[in-house]
Amino acid sequence: MSTATLRDTLIALPKTQLLDMFRTLRGDGTVGFDHERTVKSECVTRLLAAYDEEQITSALPAAATPAPAAVPSDAGNQLAALITSLAGNSVNEQRVREIVAAEVAEMADLLYVTKMEITRPDLSVYKVPGHVRDEFQDILVAASCGLNIMLAGPAGCGKTHLAHQVAEALGRSFASISCTAGMSESALTGWMLPGNNGSFEYVPSDFVTMYEQGGVFLFDEFDAADSNTLLFVNQALANGSFYLPQRKGATKVTRHADFVCIAAANTLGTGANMTYTGRERLDEATLDRFRAGTVLLDYDKTFEKAAVNRELLSWGWDVRNRIRAARLSRVLSTRFLLDATKLMAAGRTLNQIKETFFTGWKADERQKVEA
Repeated sequence: MSTATLRDTLIALPKTQLLDMFRTLRGDGTVGFDHERTVKSECVTRLLAAYDEEQITSALPAAATPAPAAVPSDAGNQLAALITSLAGNSVNEQRVREIVAAEVAEMADLLYVTKMEITRPDLSVYKVPGHVRDEFQDILVAASCGLNIMLAGPAGCGKTHLAHQVAEALGRSFASISCTAGMSESALTGWMLPGNNGSFEYVPSDFVTMYEQGGVFLFDEFDAADSNTLLFVNQALANGSFYLPQRKGATKVTRHADFVCIAAANTLGTGANMTYTGRERLDEATLDRFRAGTVLLDYDKTFEKAAVNRELLSWGWDVRNRIRAARLSRVLSTRFLLDATKLMAAGRTLNQIKETFFTGWKADERQKVEA
C-alpha cells in the first residue's frame, strides 16, 4: 500500500479511532502526546512518523483495512495516454504531464515530515513522534551539552511545543512557569507553608525540584518577567548551585547533571516593541547565561503544509507576507492557522475565518493587507 493510500485511509477515520490505534501500538494504554490540542491531520502525521506500514495496518479497525489495489508502474504515462485517447487531439499531452507532475509534487509536500530517531544515554532508542523542525537537532545537542537554551521567535510558532519535544526526546520530566512582571521570587525558590503540626515547612517549587533531581524546565514568556526577579536564577545557571536560607539543614541546592533550562521569548530581551508591548528589557548578565544556546525561530512552513487546511494556508501565507512587507504590528501564527483549520472542519467558511482574524484591525491596516 502506498503512503498516500494509507494516509487517506487514516484521514477517513474518526479521531477517536486514531487515538485508540496509538494506545494499541504503544501498549501502555496512553496516546503519548497532548491529543486534546492536536487536530486529526496531525494525529495522522504522528502515526505515520512513529510506526511503519505493517504496524499501522495491524492496528487499523477491521472495517477500515483497505483491500489491495493494483498500482500502475507509470501512472503519469497511463493517465496521459487515457485522456488523449478519449479526447483525441484536443488535449495537449505535455500539458497533462505537467498537471500530473504538479499534483504529485504538491501531495509530496503535504505528506513530507522530518523524522528523527534518538539514542539516549541508556542506549534506548526513541523515535520522535510527528514532525521535527529543522532546528530541533541543534537544540537537542545544546541540551545534551547542558547549555541553557533560549528560543526566540514570534507568537504561536511552536516554542513551548519544542520544549516539550526536547523533554520527551531526552526521557526527562518537564515543568514550566509562565513569567510575568508580577512574578515573585518565591515562585522560583519555593514557599514556607504551615504544616500539620502548626509549624511552617519548606515546599519546593518546580524549578528547585527539576534543578536538583533533573528534568527540563521552561521559562515561558521569559521576556515578560521582571528583570530583577530573574537575577535570582543567574547564580543557579552559571555556578551549578545556589542557596535557600529558608530550607533549614539543606540550604545548598546543587544542579543535577540532567537539568536543562529553556527560556521561550518573543524578543531577544531587548524590551517592548510595537508588536510585543508587554515585554521587559532583560539584564545583560541574565542574557549572557543563554548566549551560546540562543536559537532564533520562525513559523515552520513544513509543519503548516501538513497540518493546515490548504485553502486557508494559501490565504494565511499571503497575509503573513503582506503584514511583514507593510511592517505592521500584527502576527498570523501557526497557532491561529491550526485553530482555524479546526473551525473549517466544523463548517466555518474561509470568509468567516478572515472576518474573525481581522477583528480589531484598523481600516488602513486591513487595506494594506488586502490590497
